[in-house]
Amino acid sequence: MNKSHTLSQGQLLTLESVYGIYCDAWVDDEEMLVFASFWGRDTAIQELLARLTLSSQEEGLNQLYLTGITPKTLRIGNPERLDKLTGRMPKANLFGDIVHLWLFDKTVKEPDYVNRKAYLLVQALHADFARDVWGVFKSVSHLPLLDSWQKVMTDLATAQGWLKIHQGFALHALSIELPEQALDECMSRLIQAGELSLHC
Repeated sequence: MNKSHTLSQGQLLTLESVYGIYCDAWVDDEEMLVFASFWGRDTAIQELLARLTLSSQEEGLNQLYLTGITPKTLRIGNPERLDKLTGRMPKANLFGDIVHLWLFDKTVKEPDYVNRKAYLLVQALHADFARDVWGVFKSVSHLPLLDSWQKVMTDLATAQGWLKIHQGFALHALSIELPEQALDECMSRLIQAGELSLHC
């Protein structure tokens, strides 16, 4: 993941659930958190991480409410699906003990090879986004794929809804989920129709 990203209109969103935490980037998949970037004092960040592991009866958090220029609700679901990275600003800064937290679905960092799923974070969407995702696409496929098949396979995956674009705040994500049987059937038809050549 690239640490640099451009803030939307220079705005930070405020996390309502924990005082003193701000968000400068997020992306979701049907409101389920895929990636979010938070800033706050160490005590506030630790409170957030602790409450993500608690039940609602224990004042735990299963949704994060962000307010600001683009208000947003991010659902957590099973907190065990999430991973985190943290860093600290240098001590000699104007704001004190500030921690940077990245909270993200584990498949952002490492594809789920068993279920053939992955997310790829991108800063900008463009017409040839399939080129960015092809390496990950090949890695999660249970069948070997030739590079000459890239356009046919990514067009197929997009049409079938296996490859999707998720627009977020300050960054976006591409998701891949390849169903084993359906992929087998589609590839067999494409090979028989001559749209996929077995020769390099």
